[in-house]
Amino acid sequence: MGSELPDSASNPLVQAPAVRYPLSAPIFLYRALVLMLCLALCMDLAWLAMATPGDWRPWVGLLVTAGAAGYARWHFPLTQSGQLGWDGVAWWWEGSGDPQRGVVHLRMDIQSGLLVRFVVETGVSRWLWLAQSSEPGQWLAVRRAMVADAQRRAVTAASTQAAHP
Repeated sequence: MGSELPDSASNPLVQAPAVRYPLSAPIFLYRALVLMLCLALCMDLAWLAMATPGDWRPWVGLLVTAGAAGYARWHFPLTQSGQLGWDGVAWWWEGSGDPQRGVVHLRMDIQSGLLVRFVVETGVSRWLWLAQSSEPGQWLAVRRAMVADAQRRAVTAASTQAAHP
């Protein structure tokens, strides 16, 4: 009938608003990690109980589980502090230093939390966990910005491929 508006990925008048979102401790991921380590420990203990006397392999399993727990405790990659921002055109990360521009890749969306990979223009990446509980008033805006940016990049990539067959 009338003129239809194109989707937000190709319509510059319909864009996700600028937003700044703080990171919080990834409680969900910590709990998942603790659950996995507890399951691994239970399996190691069951293996040790069923093993023949003198079998060294269950002890190696316990040692590997303990090593994984220690590594996760001191080197958990999602303990970033700072803010992720969207200015309507590009993403930027502001941690302890100067803001860095980059690209956000959404890797997991569980409605109340987002696991994203932020890739700086130099190629360095960091994993970030955004939780709804950090800033409930801005939650929908940050999710909207991620979807709009992903759609915009997909449309740009498709038009570039079509222009250069």
